[in-house]
Amino acid sequence: MNMQRKTQFMAGHIDTEPEEALVDGGNVGGENIVIIPTYNESGNLKRLIPSILEQGPFDILIIDDNSPDGTGELAEEFAHSFPGRVSVLHRPGKLGLGTAYLAGFDYVLAMGYQQVFTMDADFSHDPSRLPALRAALDHADVVLGSRYVPGGGSLHWPLWRRLLSRGGSTYARLILGLRIRDLTGGFKGFRRQVLEALLPELETIRSRGYAFQIEMTYRCARHGYHIVEVPIVFEDRLVGTSKMNRRIVTEALWVVWALRLSQGSARPHRQGRPASRLARRSVMTTVMGLVSLLLFLGILALVPKGLSSLLAGVSGQPASLSQSVTSHHKRPSPAATHVAARTLSASLQLQGTNLTSNVPLRFAGSGFLPGEALEVTIQDQAGHAQAQLAPLNADNAGQFSTATEAIPADLPPGAHVLLVQGQSSQRTAQASFQVALIPPTVQLDAYTVKPRHDIGFAGSGFLPNEVVEVRLGTTGQALAQLLATVNANAGGNVAGRFTVPLMPGGNYTLFIVGRQSQTPTTVGLTVQTFHPWVTLDSYAPSSHTRLGFTGNDFVPNEEVLVYLNQRKGEPVVRVQADTNGRFVMPAAWEVVNLTGENTLIFVGQQSGAVTTTTFTVVP
Repeated sequence: MNMQRKTQFMAGHIDTEPEEALVDGGNVGGENIVIIPTYNESGNLKRLIPSILEQGPFDILIIDDNSPDGTGELAEEFAHSFPGRVSVLHRPGKLGLGTAYLAGFDYVLAMGYQQVFTMDADFSHDPSRLPALRAALDHADVVLGSRYVPGGGSLHWPLWRRLLSRGGSTYARLILGLRIRDLTGGFKGFRRQVLEALLPELETIRSRGYAFQIEMTYRCARHGYHIVEVPIVFEDRLVGTSKMNRRIVTEALWVVWALRLSQGSARPHRQGRPASRLARRSVMTTVMGLVSLLLFLGILALVPKGLSSLLAGVSGQPASLSQSVTSHHKRPSPAATHVAARTLSASLQLQGTNLTSNVPLRFAGSGFLPGEALEVTIQDQAGHAQAQLAPLNADNAGQFSTATEAIPADLPPGAHVLLVQGQSSQRTAQASFQVALIPPTVQLDAYTVKPRHDIGFAGSGFLPNEVVEVRLGTTGQALAQLLATVNANAGGNVAGRFTVPLMPGGNYTLFIVGRQSQTPTTVGLTVQTFHPWVTLDSYAPSSHTRLGFTGNDFVPNEEVLVYLNQRKGEPVVRVQADTNGRFVMPAAWEVVNLTGENTLIFVGQQSGAVTTTTFTVVP
């Protein structure tokens, strides 16, 4: 039976739709994931999921066929308890093992997983063997957990089940020309590239039940992928009932022959082999297959009648899928669902989806044609283009490693979509992300200062490399005085110094704003007034002696004029304050022809500040 599929993935939700396919990679996949189809497995699932998570970096996808025993609800609880590690796909009815795995393959490829594992939910597959299967994929394309290689075996199985399993594997191996010993097992691992290469063929996959395991291995072998078998011990389930039935067995019998007659042997013919030898080999294979089939049917006839309840066929209905990662939701009605044709798609993974304007986009993708040019754009939620980013090129595997792009300065806050499209294949992949508005922050060396003094500042949260202005004014002032401009570094950080202009004392506001981001931040600044004062060397000099004086708290570098008794005419002395607003003038002025009390008047030429000091001339 041919099956067609189109699966739509959205953040926190996955639905099978008859409309267009859309892959949303907002949730970034890890390296390894285990797919587990379930139907009435609540008793096993509560122990199985923690056991798998203990084996290392394995995420889990549970595909439940609306189990009446609450398996789906239990899976939801695990998804909430282990966010990012456990996901759930709900289907409206019991649709068969094959369709469950195909829906799972759609999901894990869209999420970017690199190694995909399948296993049963009844603990017949030991989770502790997952690391061994993962290690085998370091030098193989496909790995099978095998009962029929040295070190493998089965426990607690009656004789008829062992004969059924071995007979089924032998029958399929002879008809299909495979060298694999265990063809009916479901404990497997695939590299991502294998599943991607099989995508066109999955539209015509024939099997719904356990024959799916045989057909997948056969198709992998036909493609020439390197397949290895790792020994496992298969233990019959201790909780629940077996899903084996007569319909599943019958399907396996005819699917094997259908594959052989339509596509031939999985074993390639050697060049130069005589046609007569090939014909004899084909006849022998057919005869052996027929003999195996007769034996196989004989085994089925010997199955105890008391087990007939296990062999009752279960009808199914088409599926719709919904992923429950963060919340519960209604399941689609069966009347609105069917498995639709599926299109090839690329996948995109974002490293972080909640960003600020100074945090770059980092993303990687796969599923494109080898070496093709890729166009990268940012769109809004309505599909309107907002920015064009630098183009990329896929490598020989149709992938590109992590690319880093600065968020455009004019990209507004809110939800956006990153879209990558292959220029030759027209394959597209997209992922959603958020840009949050976070005002920059700035700190000062000091928050109280006098005019003409320098002050340092440092800040963060600006756009990379943008020009940042520092302005001084009063709160609410539209045009504040520009004090300094600095360039933010690649991380959006700034640092610098500015000089406070000569201005009246009071409370002011610093406005620090990036010219591109236009997101200002403000800092309060108190400007103090000058209170100059002067001391004399002597306050009772005698006539014709030289008098010295020291001044403080003038404007830095300003000229100070010194008058005697009144601010008229020429000053008796001109002095220059240093960078700290201070001067020291020993023996600066000679006291001539003065008697009694006199006053020196010191006037700052920039600040206008005036201070006086009195001395008395003694005889």
